[in-house]
Amino acid sequence: MKKNPRYMHWQIAYRTSEEEPFRLVENPGYAWAADPFLVEYQGRIYLFAELFLFRSERNGVIGCCVYENGRFGTWQIAMDEHWHLSYPNVYTKDGGLFLCPESWQKNEVGIYRLLEFPDKWEQTDCLFRNVHYVDTTFLEEKGERYIFTFAPTFSGDEGKLLLIKEQGDKSLTKPLILTEDKSLARPGGNILREDGKLYRVSQNCQNSYGEGLVFSEIDALWPKYREHVVKRIGPKDLRIEAEQEILGVHTYNRCGELEVIDVKYFAPSFSEYRAAKRTRKVFLNKYD
Repeated sequence: MKKNPRYMHWQIAYRTSEEEPFRLVENPGYAWAADPFLVEYQGRIYLFAELFLFRSERNGVIGCCVYENGRFGTWQIAMDEHWHLSYPNVYTKDGGLFLCPESWQKNEVGIYRLLEFPDKWEQTDCLFRNVHYVDTTFLEEKGERYIFTFAPTFSGDEGKLLLIKEQGDKSLTKPLILTEDKSLARPGGNILREDGKLYRVSQNCQNSYGEGLVFSEIDALWPKYREHVVKRIGPKDLRIEAEQEILGVHTYNRCGELEVIDVKYFAPSFSEYRAAKRTRKVFLNKYD
């Protein structure tokens, strides 16, 4: 067996005030968690995130847990499909709970409505078909709806940030290509509103995947999009209560005073090593 096998893991951290450090949300024993999104639904605040099942299927599912009495509860599986799921952009509309997860392996971007908590959903819409778009993020501004999404090249961390506008008849415009800059192209959370201004959150992947966060103020939306960077944040800029050396952060969201991020670090994992060998053996011998 490989000596001290280490793998990159992610974990979510939270705080309720800028004066306090971020505290880690415990990962379930079977997965690590990333891409945190918060939503208030039926009087409770829920955290949705990708759970990567490193011990078994080695696949991403969507998990959720509730925030009560200053801490997060036990993780539950909210959505599990035959394709990888992540970036669970969750929101409420007309009293219902909706989810737009990253599902590029399905070649579409779909919208799902909750039927029964936590894991019964029905697909109500498909925004894009026959595309590989990830990390789709919405903005409703002055009665107009905009869609930010990322089209990866699957060559390193390169890709294009796209902006699409929903028209009056619900049809979508052709995508505008906003940037291919690896240091700020890929979305990293919901659009933020503060003091009448809009801020887009993105991932800094200049040197490695998810090394930091970028906050850009939106100056103009359509038809000529403009923004300017106001802040770049790396793990060394954040106070995080963690024993591990934090190597990156790539998602930020908030609900009221509650803020969440995800952090990455190396973790020893013999179970992940065994799972990786088992998965590799299955793929190598699948036609024998």
